[in-house]
Order: sequence, then structure tokens, then C-alpha cells
Amino acid sequence: MKIRFTLFALLLQLLSPAYSQEAAAPLVPNLKYGKPSQEELQFTTYAPDTTAAAVYLFHQGHSYFTYRNSFRLVTEHWVRIKVLKPQGVTYADVSVPFYAPIDQREDTERADEIEGYTYNIENGKSVRTPMKRESVSIERVNNRIKVLKFSLPAVRQGSVIEYHYKIQSDYFAQIDNWMMQEEIPMLYNQYKTTIPSILVYNIELRGKDHIQIKQRDSSMRGSEHDAHSTASNGRDFSITAQETTFTCRNLPAIRQDESYSWCPEDYKVQVSFDLQGTQYPGSEYKPYSQQWADVDKQLLNPDNSQFGAFLSYSNPFRDEAKEVFAHEMSFEEKVIRAFRLLKKQLAWNGRYQLYSSNLDKVIRQKSGSNADLNFIFIGMLKDFGLYAFPVVMSRRSTGMLPHSFPSLQKLNTFVVAVLNPENQKYVFLDSSMDIPALSVLPLDLCVSKARLLSPQVEESKKWINLMEKSESLILMTIKANVEGNLIKGHRTTILHGQEAVDYQKKMRQEQDSIASGQISGSIRTNKIGVTNLHVKQTDSNPGIIDEQFDFTLKAEQAGNRLYINPMLYPQLKSNPFIQAERVLPVEFPYPYKFLMQCILTLPQGYEVEEMPQPYAIRTEADNLQCKYIIQKQDNNTVVLNYIFHLKGYLFMPQHYNQLKEMWGKVVEKNNALIVLKRTE
Repeated sequence: MKIRFTLFALLLQLLSPAYSQEAAAPLVPNLKYGKPSQEELQFTTYAPDTTAAAVYLFHQGHSYFTYRNSFRLVTEHWVRIKVLKPQGVTYADVSVPFYAPIDQREDTERADEIEGYTYNIENGKSVRTPMKRESVSIERVNNRIKVLKFSLPAVRQGSVIEYHYKIQSDYFAQIDNWMMQEEIPMLYNQYKTTIPSILVYNIELRGKDHIQIKQRDSSMRGSEHDAHSTASNGRDFSITAQETTFTCRNLPAIRQDESYSWCPEDYKVQVSFDLQGTQYPGSEYKPYSQQWADVDKQLLNPDNSQFGAFLSYSNPFRDEAKEVFAHEMSFEEKVIRAFRLLKKQLAWNGRYQLYSSNLDKVIRQKSGSNADLNFIFIGMLKDFGLYAFPVVMSRRSTGMLPHSFPSLQKLNTFVVAVLNPENQKYVFLDSSMDIPALSVLPLDLCVSKARLLSPQVEESKKWINLMEKSESLILMTIKANVEGNLIKGHRTTILHGQEAVDYQKKMRQEQDSIASGQISGSIRTNKIGVTNLHVKQTDSNPGIIDEQFDFTLKAEQAGNRLYINPMLYPQLKSNPFIQAERVLPVEFPYPYKFLMQCILTLPQGYEVEEMPQPYAIRTEADNLQCKYIIQKQDNNTVVLNYIFHLKGYLFMPQHYNQLKEMWGKVVEKNNALIVLKRTE
């Protein structure tokens, strides 16, 4: 059996502390389907996690193959859940997506053998209520996915629900990831695979320390029959296989609503599969995706009607392009002009995709996915004399790419890289963007691992960290005078990268709200005490904003004392990290730097009674640092220099307490006050 096991070593090591809450389970479930024990029916609280609304008593599965002229993948599920709190009844409503492309026969991908039961204690006895057939439905979501839906009956706090279903598919290139950990605690999870030796899969384990693995040789029956002949003319045979069983016990919940987390599923204990190749008897080994170079070739192949063929698609807006193009334009101007022309002609429909099917239809309908529009954008850039290439990835919200083996199946979208001929560097854009700020991509596309599809680029330069391609910066300068209990001054703010894009998005939202009548006047211009607001931006660089305004603030006054925050416009007002402990890593949207200088002239007739103390701190790995330097000068002014630099965006759970403590101290400094006492 040619299954290759690979380990996500870094995560396994770093996430080990996440399971410190494992403890002896309050019970050992009866693993026989249809036979929940009295203890399962009667227990009311899960001791290791008393907040749990429900608990998986077990989730067992088996993926195996049948063969009749071709392989078919079958996966069965057996599930039992205990409802502990009223909100846990939601687990009685089950939705199971499965792959069912419309270009296949309806009977090639299907869900069947669906059954479910609810168990309740009534008058001291167990009462079983079966699920009715009308509670089951199958709905098509899009041209690739269907969803099996069903609801268990008579579910309330204290119920035990149990169900079974089977998914069959002719599409066996990818076995779905098996999640051994869920958003509620898992007492027992066992997954068995029986895979024929003909199919060679890479298998990646996340959380190996929590998975017990057993393997044994096995076999399966296959048959070949001519559809136009009698069964007696067919041939039955045996295929060698390997059976592998993965087992976990007593895993804690992985919350799905954790703040500062892009894709919680990345950190679940799980088993993932990717077809590496096939080895049919009497034939040579045929790789499916053995190396990333093979993935490149499959995508770039002109015969690939959903990807490679569209890389030579002609610019459909050539006449319009001639009107906006000029040879004397800079590289940046050409890219931005082409992008704005694209967005003028076509609208993004809100979907991220990797493949396209009919660009002519997209042009007629004037909208399409980001993949549709990106293919057209590449053709437009070529007309502008520029070289552009796709950069494929898995979006942040859909999970990171495997670290140990190539995977065509895990790719789900791409952005466009445009080569600057002067410095041989790339800028990056995606048609889902509204603002063509070069290399300031939507956050879901700011992945640390994306692959450039260019045959001319050497392998070592094909992997790109898109998180590092733009600098996000806020540079704020304030000069102000304290006059009585009023603070009057001028603020200048320069924003770069994501900060500049976020600013423009907020401005557009305000303008849309004004146009729709939801608010009257601009939120920014009508802000109390703000006057002479000026916002500068250039067409050649939408990734920079220059905002200036005059302001009047009111100092807090109590008796003969004034209380003034020398930052005037604090960066941080509260600490979002209030949990006692953290299971998932903390993932910030992007690294950024906040720099502030505030020069504050104090009023005559007052003296400084109390001044905040200077402060400097950094994390052990130097992923976050803060400096707060304040001093009073001889000319009755206070000068504050403040630096907050988030260098990294990922903080593992073992660093959570340090992050929490440091963030709290920085918030204290953001809210620290100068106390002025009247002397006259």
C-alpha cells in the first residue's frame, strides 16, 4: 500500500498545550450504533467543559471503494450526540455538503441510507423516536455542490440523538478531510479507510499525538462488465488494499466563533487526503500531482479548458483600452488604468473561484467571479505591454495549503501578479478589489503561501508571501494648545497599505449612507469639533491617504485640576484579549505600524502635578513592540512620541498570556492622563 503519511510538525508541536484540558471523560460511550447506554441518557454535565451545549458521544466513519468498471468512493457516518443545554438542540438540524457536479449523472453522486433517532427518558424509561422520511431533503447549492439536510424529531435538553448516512461518489480524487475534533467536545472519534493499492494517496495528520493509528492488509472485490452484454460475460476479481484506522478520545471543543481566527478548522485534530497518483496492474505509475511543478503544468496546459486555455484570452475591450492608454504612462499608471477599465466594464459577483468556463458569457452578463475577471484582466494587461501571471492559493478563510505535499484540490482561487520591467518586481491585484491599491489585496487573499504560475521563474521564487507585499502604516502628527478647558489643534495623518484602503472603504460607506438617506451629512465632517477636513490621494498611488483637519476637544475638569490624555486620539481603547486561556492561535489581519507624535502646549496658570511614565516593552519573539516616550520641555510643552509595531500576525496559544498582559499595559498607556493643577 503506497500511502504516504506526513505530519504537520510545527502545528503539532505548538498546539500541544491546546489540549491541556483533557481529563478523564465522565463516561465511556457504548459504541454500538442504536444502543445508547443508560448513563449516556442520564448524565447532565460534561465535567471537563461545563459550558458545552452538547457533546459528541461518538462519531465513527468508514471510507471505502467499490469497483464496477471504475472506482466509486463510499463514506459512511455514524453519529451520536448528547444535548446538554437548550442551545444544544441545534445539533439536531444536520447539513452535509457533498460534491455533485452538474456535468455528471445524478446517480453518480448521491446520499442514501439516511436514518436518525432521538432518545429521551420519559417516566423513567428510554423512548426512541425515529426520524420521518419527510424530514430529509437534498438541495443543490451550486453547479458543484449539493447539501443533504435532515432534522431529528422530539429533541430537547437531555436528549440523545443518533444518525447514519452514506455518501457515494464517482469523484475519488480527493477523500474529504476527516475532522476528529469539532466545535463541541468529542468523547470518541474513529475513522477507518480501506484504500485499494491502485490509488496512491498522501495523508497528512494534524494533531498526531492525539491520534492512534492501526493498519492491516485487506482486499476488495471488483468487476468489469460490458454494459451491452449479459453479466455472464463479465469478470470478477480481487484488489489488494490497506485498512487504516484512526482513533481519538476526549478531545476538547474548538470554538468556531473565536475572535482573531481566520479558519479554526486549520487547528482541529484531523486527517486529510490528496491523491498522488495511480498504479494500475500492468501499467506504469501515473502521477496525479507528485510535485508542485506537476500542478503548474496541469493548470498552465493550454488544453486545460477551465484554466490554461484562458491565459491566452484576447482583450475584449481593446477599443476602450486605446482611449485610456498612453505610452508615456508609468508602469503603475498602466496597471491602475487597466484595472479601472476592467471594473468599469465588469462587476465582481462576490464569488472567489479558481476556474472559469465561459468568459464570453461573463462579458455578455457584465459580471463574473474573481477568476473570470482576472483572466480577462491578464489579457488587458498584455495589450498594455505588460507581463501578468496567475498566483494560485487557498484563501485564508478556507484553510492553509498542506505543508508536506502538493495539492491541486486544495487550491481555490488566484490573484494577478504584474511584472514591473524596470525593477523586475511584481505588484499584485485581484478583481474583487474596489480600490486598485497595488499589492494591497483583500484580507482573505493575504496568504503567507501562494504560488506564482510562470514557467520563466525558478522554483525557489515561485512561492510568495502575500502578507509581506505591502506595508500598512499610520503616521500621525498632532500640534495642539490647551486653552482653559479646551484643546485646539491640527492633526495630520498619513495612511499606507491596508490602513489607507480601510479608510477609503469607510468614506465610501458614509457616502452611500448619505445618498440613501440613512444619515445626513458626513460622519467625519460633522464630528463635533472637527473643521477644515482635507483628504488627499493620487490616482497613481491609491494605497496612500493624507488626511488633515483642525479640531477642538474638551479636557476633563474637576475643581482646580485638568485631566488630559496626551495622545488626544488614542490608538487602543480596550483590551480584546479577556479570556482566561486560549485554545486557538491569535491571528491578526495584517502586520502594521502606528507612529504618533503629539506636541501639546500647556496653559498658563497651571503646573504639572502628575505625568505618565515612559514605557517600552516587546514580546520575547519581538513580534510586537511598543514605546511610549513622554517629556515636559522648558517652554511649557509636552512632547509624546509613541510607536506601536505589530511585526507578526500569528501568536501561538502558549504566547497568549504574554500577549494579553502586554496589550493590557499598552491600553493603560493609551488612556494615561496628565494632571494639571491651577496655580493662580
